[in-house]
Amino acid sequence: MRKRIGVVTVCPESDFQQRVLSGIYAQAVQYNYDILVFSPLAHVSTKSKDYVKGELNIYNLINFDLLDAVIVTPVPMEEEGSTYIVENLLKQFKKNCKVPVVSIDSSFGDYPVVRTNEKIPFSQITDHLIEVHGCKDIAVLKGSDSFEGSKARLDGIIESMQRHGLSLNLAQVYDGDYWYTSGEMLAKRYLNGELNLPDAIICLSDYMAIGLTNELLKGGVKIPEQVIVTGFDAVAEASMNDTPITTFQPYTFETAGRAVDLIHSTLNPKAKLKPIKMQDKDLLRIGATCGCPEDEEYTHSRIRQNQYMLQQNFNDKKIWNGIGIGTLFESYTNEILTGTSSTGECLLKIYESKYLIQPYEYLYLCLNQNWTDSDSDFEDGYTEQMNMCLFADRLKKYPGNENHIFYGPEHEKFFPVKQMLPDFAIKEKFAEPQVFYFFPVHFNTISLGYMVLQNNLSLDYIPGLVFRNYVRMINNALEMSRTRNKIISLSEHDMMTNLYNRRGLNHSVSIMNSRAKKGDKWLAIVADMDGLKFLNDNFGHSKGDEGLNFIADTMRRITASDEACVRNGGDEFVIAGLGKYSSKEIDERILHFNTLIEDYNKNSSVPFSASIGYCIMPWGQGDAFDKALEQADVNMYLDKRQKKNRR
Repeated sequence: MRKRIGVVTVCPESDFQQRVLSGIYAQAVQYNYDILVFSPLAHVSTKSKDYVKGELNIYNLINFDLLDAVIVTPVPMEEEGSTYIVENLLKQFKKNCKVPVVSIDSSFGDYPVVRTNEKIPFSQITDHLIEVHGCKDIAVLKGSDSFEGSKARLDGIIESMQRHGLSLNLAQVYDGDYWYTSGEMLAKRYLNGELNLPDAIICLSDYMAIGLTNELLKGGVKIPEQVIVTGFDAVAEASMNDTPITTFQPYTFETAGRAVDLIHSTLNPKAKLKPIKMQDKDLLRIGATCGCPEDEEYTHSRIRQNQYMLQQNFNDKKIWNGIGIGTLFESYTNEILTGTSSTGECLLKIYESKYLIQPYEYLYLCLNQNWTDSDSDFEDGYTEQMNMCLFADRLKKYPGNENHIFYGPEHEKFFPVKQMLPDFAIKEKFAEPQVFYFFPVHFNTISLGYMVLQNNLSLDYIPGLVFRNYVRMINNALEMSRTRNKIISLSEHDMMTNLYNRRGLNHSVSIMNSRAKKGDKWLAIVADMDGLKFLNDNFGHSKGDEGLNFIADTMRRITASDEACVRNGGDEFVIAGLGKYSSKEIDERILHFNTLIEDYNKNSSVPFSASIGYCIMPWGQGDAFDKALEQADVNMYLDKRQKKNRR
């Protein structure tokens, strides 16, 4: 059976995670592993802490018993210096994880770490500056010493300069924070004359290089004519800067492949390792800040990945391999989803909009069993039973068992949350290795469920900006749908007894009417509490309310699951139904109703009673139910009169 590697990461659209995942997938395909990715879609530095908490809830879904090993990426979880995500994850791993764990580029407890070689890239950057551009006077804008890679990056620069008979002037090594601001601050020192411009400035991150470059240009410094600037990380912002930054793409792809190798060696000690197939051998990305001819193909490819287009040629099949962010927003999906009038319609519109997140092989939307009930909201984890509300098979054009919305009575598809997906505890064998992305569905801190995207592992696609914003639309739409559902529920229920009120009765009858089948009959049962005024006058209104609630509960107990039980106003109660009824069946229910009251009164100092009557009438359009209700009311009063005569 194919083994599974879990990958615990965050925000897969970021450059670091994209390279990590690509490296993991490439090597996992060679070893025939399935990959399960558990990831928040938002950056952990997102300003809304409530939203981040809702995103992080996806980690509570992980069932380590269904995994054979786990890879963790702590680096993007520690943005802005916070370690609480990593610390909480580590507690979860220590408590529940019994399988091998490997961390990438940063310590994670005492689990083994595979680190990216960051010394060689900076040696190669420095080689390029010296050998191609003749630079001798080189300054460095470094990052925080607390970051484990800072020293290796600086060592690479020093070694290259020493090989070329040069030495790095440590007075020209400036402290930075890996962000735009430190680059801007250093630029101002050059512009105000405090520092002399060197031949080149090597920045240990692209963001610092962008801040430095743009501030120098604003101050009138010509780049690269007066000074060369380089960065590191090859982030999208570097290639899309007004002056594209010459940078270096880290060996993260290779690092991720080595992490899979370590797992493979642990699971199969005698197995031979397979060579890592690097996507690119030359990772120096030439921009416009070093003086070399710009690599326009690379720059244009990054721009295409992030462009906002108002129109698309949908006849071009390439469109369906990755919808752009412009197409997503111009589809007005947000307005369509939030404009739905019911939870069922909302799920239908989500199903119809799934074309926006192609390519996928299978798509699942799994929601908490009671997700529509805001009285049962919680923040940590998911319900023991999940409802797979939506399943889509890309190859199935029409709805059916393979392509369906599983919502509403008799249409639910429940499964234990510990399986994570239906039948997932059974290692189903697909023709080739698969990747499953588990992403949170929530509204701020409120857990609603999760979405799963499944693809062949060999497919060169990782969910990004479009998918994140699509799920945000779903989050908002589901919450609005829940809110509408709650408002409608309150407007259709009696506050004291929680039975339907008259409005709820009308709505229920309307739904029954739309589902009527040949041979169906209307059922109306009417009960009226006896002596309510006597109870209120002699024992107080609290005793009268107690009596009303007792009769309401007794009516509820003789109501079938597909019928509506109603407080029709004051002391009158109604049961409405549509189906294949017989007088014998309803007579038995009436007998049970009276027996329940008699049994209660045997042990009660203040007895309660109610008169009851019913009517069965053939289904018909128009006012057929109203006529049945009128006759049931007449029959109830006959019962009340007979009781008075007996007394």
